[in-house]
Amino acid sequence: MSTQLENDLTETHDDSFLQQSLPQYYRSIIRDFRRITKNFVAFNLGFVGLILTELTLFFIFLPFLSQSYILAFALGGFFLTCFSYLVLLFYFQAKKPEQLSLLRDRFISSCKQVIGLPSGTPQYHLSIAAALLKLSSYLQDFEWHFYQIPKWLNPLSRILTRFFAYCHWNDVFKMKQHLLYSAIEEHLEQIRMTPTDLEVHASLANTYVALSQIYLEPKMAGSTHPRLNAYRKEKALFEDKFRTAARLAMEEFQILNHYAPNDPWVHEQLAVGYRDLQLPQEEIREVETLLKLRPLDRDTLFRLGSLYFEQGQNAKGLQVYEELKRAHYKRAENLISTYGSLKNLTAEQ
Repeated sequence: MSTQLENDLTETHDDSFLQQSLPQYYRSIIRDFRRITKNFVAFNLGFVGLILTELTLFFIFLPFLSQSYILAFALGGFFLTCFSYLVLLFYFQAKKPEQLSLLRDRFISSCKQVIGLPSGTPQYHLSIAAALLKLSSYLQDFEWHFYQIPKWLNPLSRILTRFFAYCHWNDVFKMKQHLLYSAIEEHLEQIRMTPTDLEVHASLANTYVALSQIYLEPKMAGSTHPRLNAYRKEKALFEDKFRTAARLAMEEFQILNHYAPNDPWVHEQLAVGYRDLQLPQEEIREVETLLKLRPLDRDTLFRLGSLYFEQGQNAKGLQVYEELKRAHYKRAENLISTYGSLKNLTAEQ
């Protein structure tokens, strides 16, 4: 069953007016998101600074506070500051999720106004979902870029950047989660109207993959991600959410495979999805299927050989190398250079 999905996808997403209008909404939402989270951090730092200042002054002037009523006033002021901070902290913590939800809802409303399509048309919910997914991608590692460190603080830039990332990572994580959940809801609304639209199922699969990625253990070369401690504390919960999102993504991939088993574009999406889900054997299977559908495609053959070597299937990798050499493929030597790859071994360590 040939669906020509790749061509259809290009045609249906050719909405120049929508694409021209969306960047201003992206900037507006990100600017307001930055403001909300900065204000919350400033509130915490301000009160912590005030409490530390009061403590410092209290101990400095303690020898001079000989009269009991002055000492009582000093202690009363300190405890009042602490009590006010805790009350306001609980209030703002309860209010912030609502603010993030309102930001998301405002963005969705703006998208609906720009789209200019009646609800229920094939492109309506898919366009909103694509915009939500795009906005979520802009927040990737956003916690590291909240502030521009002045040049005179360059010696402390590494410490300050990590400190600010620690302050903001949870808000960025929650916002991405909000956006991806809403994107999934938009896909599901569309699927209820057009159950066999493979473009929608492909987009939904990619959204589930994106959702699964935010639940992975954070890894950053040469440093520790500020989310790592939270991940370790709730590792079972994060792993469960990752498996759930990955399972739903694979279900969508299987729907694509069922309706279009001979469409190369479908198997390309499957291969990319399995790679993102870190399922190399499934990725190999899909690339092998791609090669059967496009037997003369040397790039696909090279890709398959690289996967074989990465997974320690060296005999199959050498067969691919020999075939590429016979075909005078210019990148054949690049392939053999990956022989004996220790990718899996180093990943486990």
